[in-house]
Amino acid sequence: MILLKEISQKDIGISNGDVDIAYRLRKAARAMVVNKDNRIAILNVTKDKYHKLPGGGFEGDEDVEEALRREVMEEVGAEIEIQDEVGCTIEYRDEFKLLQISYCYIARIVGELVPVSFTELEISDGFQLQWYSIEEAIEIMESDQPQSYVGKFIHARDIIFLKEAQKIFKSSH
Repeated sequence: MILLKEISQKDIGISNGDVDIAYRLRKAARAMVVNKDNRIAILNVTKDKYHKLPGGGFEGDEDVEEALRREVMEEVGAEIEIQDEVGCTIEYRDEFKLLQISYCYIARIVGELVPVSFTELEISDGFQLQWYSIEEAIEIMESDQPQSYVGKFIHARDIIFLKEAQKIFKSSH
C-alpha cells in the first residue's frame, strides 16, 4: 500500500517546535463506501462541523480487513466487498502522543443496509450518515472548517483519501 501523506501539526496550522515524543501507535481502516447508485457514505460530525469517511481503529487482534468490515457495518450498516486499495497516511498527533496509521480502501456495498450502531461518543459528536456523489463529497469536505484538534487531522487525512480514491474509482469505471 502506498503512503499518501504524513500529517503533522504543522500541516493543520499548529507549531510547537522540535519536541521528542514517544508515540503510542494506533492503526485504523477507512473506506470510500459506494452504493448501487455510485453515491458514497460520508459521516457528518455535526458537533464539530466536518465530514469524514467511515472507519476507525483496530480492536483486539483484528487485521485491517476485519476492522474495516466491522467499522463499516457499525457506521454505515452495510456488508462490503473491498475493491481497491487507496493508500495510507501517518498522523503525528503530538497533543495525544499518538501516531496513527490509517489504511484506506474503496469498497462496494453488498446486500441491503441495516440500521447503523454508532458508539456513545459518535452519538454525542452528532454523527449523521449521508450519501453524496464523490464530487459533492469532496466539495463539502473542502468547505469544512473543523475547530477541534482531532477534527483538523481527520479533515486533512480524509480529503487526501477521497481525492486519491476518486482518481482510482474514475479510472476503473
